[in-house]
Amino acid sequence: MITKDYLLKTLNWLDQLYNDLTADNQKTSSYSKLALIELCGWIEETMDDIVLRCAKRCLKSEANQKFIDKTIGDTYSFGYEAFRKMLMMVIGLATLEKIEEKLENTGKISALKSDLGNLKKSRDTAAHSHTTGTLRTYDAPSKTKHDFDRIYALLTELDAELQRHKC
Repeated sequence: MITKDYLLKTLNWLDQLYNDLTADNQKTSSYSKLALIELCGWIEETMDDIVLRCAKRCLKSEANQKFIDKTIGDTYSFGYEAFRKMLMMVIGLATLEKIEEKLENTGKISALKSDLGNLKKSRDTAAHSHTTGTLRTYDAPSKTKHDFDRIYALLTELDAELQRHKC
């Protein structure tokens, strides 16, 4: 099961701080940046969790379980291709192809790839910069919450499809 309560609480809190009339530009920029980084961290952890749960359902060997644990630990990305490679290691390319094909019939894989790609660009800018006097602009926490809702729905559907395939 994909959890969302903690992140949703954090995003709501950041949105509230962002909309506080006493918040200056530096504060609102910081709240926006933090919301973005929190969402991306949640995505990466959720992808890891999906792969781990698949491994627990599908893999019998403790050595293979440890291999997947190490692979997850060595993967520092929330891009779809990194997620896909981890899933492929657990369920195989043929099974993943069937799942992706089913979800792509309604455009869900393309939507997930697009959303993750857009977030990665914003996240990389946020994670590799600091405030130097001129403020960068980031999407408001309310927009980040909207992105979260969309990505949560896509990952939940992908997770359910994996479970339907006994993966």
